[in-house]
Amino acid sequence: MVDKMTFEPQKKQVEDTVKRSAIDEKSVIQEVDKILNDALENGATEIHFEPDPEKYLIRARIGNLLNEVGTVPEKLKGNIANRLKVLGGMDITKSKIPQSGYFKVTKGEKKVELYVYLLPTIYGESITVKISYKVSATMHLNQLGMNPNILNEYIKALAKGAGLYLITGPPGSGKRTTVYASILEVYKSNTLAMGFDPIVKYEIPGMIQGKPDEKSEFTFAEAISSLMKQEPDIAYIGDITNEGEARATIQGAFAKRIVLARMTANDTINAIQNLVDMGVQPFLLAASLTAIINQRLIRKLCPACKEGYKVSDAIQRELGFKLPENAMFYRAKGCQQCGNTGFSGVVALFELYRPSEELNKMIVAKDSIQNIRNEAYKEGLVSLKKDGVAKTLMGLVTLEDVLNAL
Repeated sequence: MVDKMTFEPQKKQVEDTVKRSAIDEKSVIQEVDKILNDALENGATEIHFEPDPEKYLIRARIGNLLNEVGTVPEKLKGNIANRLKVLGGMDITKSKIPQSGYFKVTKGEKKVELYVYLLPTIYGESITVKISYKVSATMHLNQLGMNPNILNEYIKALAKGAGLYLITGPPGSGKRTTVYASILEVYKSNTLAMGFDPIVKYEIPGMIQGKPDEKSEFTFAEAISSLMKQEPDIAYIGDITNEGEARATIQGAFAKRIVLARMTANDTINAIQNLVDMGVQPFLLAASLTAIINQRLIRKLCPACKEGYKVSDAIQRELGFKLPENAMFYRAKGCQQCGNTGFSGVVALFELYRPSEELNKMIVAKDSIQNIRNEAYKEGLVSLKKDGVAKTLMGLVTLEDVLNAL
């Protein structure tokens, strides 16, 4: 009798636990699906699940800003992480090591690729989901917002039809968009265009595109070399991060072909230093380099409510160069059209470096980066700062955002 009385509650407890577990699992699936769906509806490019002692804080990057979109209680953190691991094809039994995965969804007519990255922390696994909307590349160079002089000079550089073209900037600065706009500028039906990139965001009809598989044994550098052996007229390489990738990319640029590559760098001259620091010989860099673009994406002021104000002498002194007489800068106000944020969309800032004979001599001689930068300015390089100030005077952006982006 005692055994029966003892057994029945235990059995009921197990059944209740199983039921609660099933309810929690269903709830977690619905919660993750809702978070992903809302992010896609709003055009987010990233979702961050940030653990603290009590919850997951969930933030989505929309435009250039991370916005809080919700929270998940502490008890469901592990289940949320496991759900994303299952979707991304990862190991749910491991929570103390970094993992990454990938899955696809279809949203209406859009094909969307989601890349999941997990990092163990003291309060659970930190998760970032990067969202790539796979669309046809339609934006051309003249639609990116380049200063007309920069645009004309860059088109002239592309017209050379050979060499290394580096598109640089921090993560999230729109480098891929510029790369594909560059490809559209030079691609013709009688040429072979090939690309290899960890994330294939855009498609160009006729262009052959591949991406690395983490389970494959070959390295990214080996993939670049293999791509170059297929003799493309236009080659596009994803982010260069080490010596092997840099060497393979530069070697490919010595053939009569256009090689476009992305790289993280603070400005165009810093990109040169980064490649030298990776182990690239300066004479090889000088012989292959045709152009470097550096860029940023910053918030665009709402045209309906932006406010103008006169530029003070103190601001002019801080900027370090003379502005037009009676120059006006602009700031955000907020209205119904922009949801009281004062901003709507983004604007790109650009800096273009084209090597001259003198600049190449300085690179080969291993002159200081500051001397190379000064010579580039003397020859007419328009800095990101100057391009940003010009767009501030046009009422497109705020001076604060320009200076914060540099």
